[in-house]
Amino acid sequence: MSAERIYRLLLRAYPAAFRAEYGREMVLLFRDQCRESDVRTLGFWVRVFWDVVRSAPALRAEATRTIEVIMKLAAVLTLLVGVFGVVNAVVEWVAWGTGTIAGRHGLALVLGICASALLLAGGAAILRPTQRGLHAARYALLASLVLIVATRLLHPWMSVFSQLVGMGLPVAFLIALYWPRKPSTFGAA
Repeated sequence: MSAERIYRLLLRAYPAAFRAEYGREMVLLFRDQCRESDVRTLGFWVRVFWDVVRSAPALRAEATRTIEVIMKLAAVLTLLVGVFGVVNAVVEWVAWGTGTIAGRHGLALVLGICASALLLAGGAAILRPTQRGLHAARYALLASLVLIVATRLLHPWMSVFSQLVGMGLPVAFLIALYWPRKPSTFGAA
């Protein structure tokens, strides 16, 4: 196995975003170091390993903290939108008057309340930093998205803002929940 291949494997210790931005330059610098030093010596590889061991964990921790902060903010936003959706649907129900709401409009209101409640559940689940919490968040957000689409089909007068929030928010959070877990293809030959 060549020295560069070994180094590319070591680079996997760094976060994917860092490798995407600096990986090429790091490999070029490593090539220069290989020309200047004897790669067959233990001292060369100790320096290389020490550099990776010293810097990669700190960069990974920083990347993880950033993702955690973003996800917590997203969870709070999801909770607020869920509460707003439930309150909005109840206000619309009350504003309809004392008469009974029947047919499609009533069903659309019930589905809207359920979708907002699922957004609330999804936001609460995102705040739980466990695998089980993330799975619950995914299911709640997906179910909320399905109910909002059903609500839109039943109630075609749904506002553009409601559609953007009701459909865009769960889709954005589902993408965010899956995004950090994608495998990196850096250094694949």
